[in-house]
Amino acid sequence: MKKVFCATLGCDKNLVDSEALLGRFALRGVQVVADPDAADIWVLNSCGFIDAARSDSEETLRELCAAKDERTLVVCGCWSQEHGDRIREQFPEVDVVAGVGQFDQVVSACLGEEAQASPPAPANPFEMAGAAKPVPLIDDPMAVHYTGMLDRPLLTPSHVAFVKIGEGCNCACTFCRIPLIRGKQRSRSRSELVQEVRGLVARGVTEIQLVSQNTSDFGRDTGEKLYDLVHDLNDIAGLRSIRLLYLYSGMVSVDDLRRLLDLEKVAPYLDLPIQHASPRLLKAMKRPGGSKASPQFFQALRAHRPDLVLRTTALLGFPGEEEEDVALLADFLAAVEFDHLGTYHFSPERGTPAAELPDRVPAEVILDREALIMDLQSEISLRRQEARLGRTFDLVIDSIVAPGSEDSVGLTEVAASLADGVWRSEREREAFAGVVQSGVSFAVGRSYHFGYDLDGIVIMPLAVDGACRPGQWLKVSFAGVTAYDTWATLAGSD
Repeated sequence: MKKVFCATLGCDKNLVDSEALLGRFALRGVQVVADPDAADIWVLNSCGFIDAARSDSEETLRELCAAKDERTLVVCGCWSQEHGDRIREQFPEVDVVAGVGQFDQVVSACLGEEAQASPPAPANPFEMAGAAKPVPLIDDPMAVHYTGMLDRPLLTPSHVAFVKIGEGCNCACTFCRIPLIRGKQRSRSRSELVQEVRGLVARGVTEIQLVSQNTSDFGRDTGEKLYDLVHDLNDIAGLRSIRLLYLYSGMVSVDDLRRLLDLEKVAPYLDLPIQHASPRLLKAMKRPGGSKASPQFFQALRAHRPDLVLRTTALLGFPGEEEEDVALLADFLAAVEFDHLGTYHFSPERGTPAAELPDRVPAEVILDREALIMDLQSEISLRRQEARLGRTFDLVIDSIVAPGSEDSVGLTEVAASLADGVWRSEREREAFAGVVQSGVSFAVGRSYHFGYDLDGIVIMPLAVDGACRPGQWLKVSFAGVTAYDTWATLAGSD
């Protein structure tokens, strides 16, 4: 039996694509494995969002090529969708080059078959090396049909899953190539998504994270509504938590979000990327904004749900960005007090209007501005975390880390930072230090404040009787915090 391993780079939406591809392999009798050394087929699902992501994809591919031996090596995803010709020229070890969403074609090529349901061949289809068959890239991303979502194996812990509710984006942000790579918005149907989530829950999933390029735009192309979808998912027995990611504040109202947050299983956690706070830059970016992107918008949400956690993203170094613009962003962050902030640097993307703009910001200046913003955000996040000390929350266990095992979550660094964090009492700080030095196993999990693979983590010592297991929900009390991570104890145990 052939075995396949997939390495995924980039966003959680790309992770769902990897799961869909692996599901197609599994349906053809190919075993999906987590150990690359055990696999006959290696797949790199690449990212090409910005220059840093393309560099990461290229470096990862070099490592795979160096270790390939007799395996079949596949590159797919956003990077290869746009740079397949260069990959073919620079990496002759690669057997199959495919774009986005070509799940069946990749499987057929790896099994030495003619691709089934192939799109029309472009003018210059690639001739693949080795025994694998050619996979013509798709010139028009709108021709891609994303299938295989229902029967996909999960690359997340078995109790949590990303659910991609749409593909592509209708926004015309001047810095972004996603519409050029992925096409316009194509929403999946409510009925199919409900079917998918019912199947996931039957397999043990209790938490889902809804993702797309623009979740606010769900159903605009089909006449369906995001609220109706989430309402249907909320009614699924056995599902415990629904987390909403990638909502655009300029495209959804406070009332819309309040209705969603009032649904029982919707976590009080919203991901609303702002990209910036300077009206001048937002206009140049062609970002949706106005009153729906003001501090008052977010404050109104918190007034409705004081326990609401807010996550956002900021783009630094957009052409023409001045110190005054960064000061506006800092003031915005201070007014809203987001719990989590991610930043990234402007990348001049071929074919986007922003790539032609003058007044580029030097890289060293961007780094200085990022440091200023993140220092401010760290103070805000720590204040938000401190307010949770001594309170009790539901926690889901994502993994157990035993002494000497691979520290994939960076537990050593988290523990070191917590030692210098803020604690409910010095007694508990001392108890924490003793537990860490004792070499016990730890449970790693999340309360609703943290999205899976997005934010910080909550760690706690494994119960003496070993009862903790991944997927289990517990009542815990926050005893120590940093701006990002938390030490907890079982509620009532301290």
